[in-house]
Amino acid sequence: MTTGGTLVIMMAGPVPPPLGGTTVLFDSLAKALSSRPDVDTRVVGTGGVRGRGPGTPAALVRLRREIATNLRGADVAALHVSTSALHLMAPLFARECAAAGVPIIIRKFGGTDFMDYSLLRRALILRTLRRADLYLAETRELVSVAGREGLDRVRWFPNSRPMPPLPDEAPGRRCSRFVFLGQVHRTKGVRELIEAGEKMQDGVVVDVYGTLGHDIAKSEFDGLTRVRYRGSVDAVDVHDVLSRYDALVLPSYHSGEGYPGVVLEAFGAGLPVVVTRWRALPEIVDDSCGVLVEPRSAVDLERAMRLLVSDAQLYSRLREGVRIRREEFSDSVWNERFVQMCREVAIGRRDDRE
Repeated sequence: MTTGGTLVIMMAGPVPPPLGGTTVLFDSLAKALSSRPDVDTRVVGTGGVRGRGPGTPAALVRLRREIATNLRGADVAALHVSTSALHLMAPLFARECAAAGVPIIIRKFGGTDFMDYSLLRRALILRTLRRADLYLAETRELVSVAGREGLDRVRWFPNSRPMPPLPDEAPGRRCSRFVFLGQVHRTKGVRELIEAGEKMQDGVVVDVYGTLGHDIAKSEFDGLTRVRYRGSVDAVDVHDVLSRYDALVLPSYHSGEGYPGVVLEAFGAGLPVVVTRWRALPEIVDDSCGVLVEPRSAVDLERAMRLLVSDAQLYSRLREGVRIRREEFSDSVWNERFVQMCREVAIGRRDDRE
């Protein structure tokens, strides 16, 4: 570390554009670190490598050169990467860090278990994670998976979001406006939401925001009386949009579901959530702050939505629960913990050398 205790962190990950998903998380952390007087942050964008076809080798060469340049004088390096790119990016990054003698942290986005991949792909990932000084997994289940595979330098590092102050609760507030915000795909439970939402009573609104996917057409919303498609939303406007509603609905059964950013955004806006008992979702939503329903069940979803509409006491209790639960996923908390982890890794490597 430089004179005065400044920590030099080389950060590699997906930078905007586009702004969404993993780029939001990486960009937010990088900006927070860059604003700290005790941290010198160097950012390398890893986007644009996969999917280039014949251009991929040249793109990889340029990325390796940029990584090597920014590793000079760094105390610690951190790769932020999705599961689908882990087998490609992690070995490349680890080799450059080893050559520079810089300790490495690997943070994996998403809830996908890499043990579901092919034998060769798994082997590449596990070999690299075993060489890492610290592996950060998004969900508690993935921390357990890592432990079963003999990875002992692993910690839970969830998604996080800004948690702005909430206004005082209006007495007697009821639930009548539901919102879905995200990729409008079949596996996000959109068709189940349409079926359940259309059966809701008069006065109930169910609005859907997001980018239409390959398996849901805008025409599927034509002629509906309760459920309305409202178009896509820029990432910077998500909080304002959610604040107009009473509850978030995310009936997902998406195979790669981790900790969806929109659930944390809903917490940031003070909204209870209705989600499925699917993969890691019950790790962040329980009966203190939301309602859990069975995946692929429009009947169960309708029942949960009707419960929130009819039971004002339950709705009030869940809103109060959100105020407590949201603090666990505050980005100010996790940004500070990330810096602490980086310091621990840098000091640990230095002590090993001595």
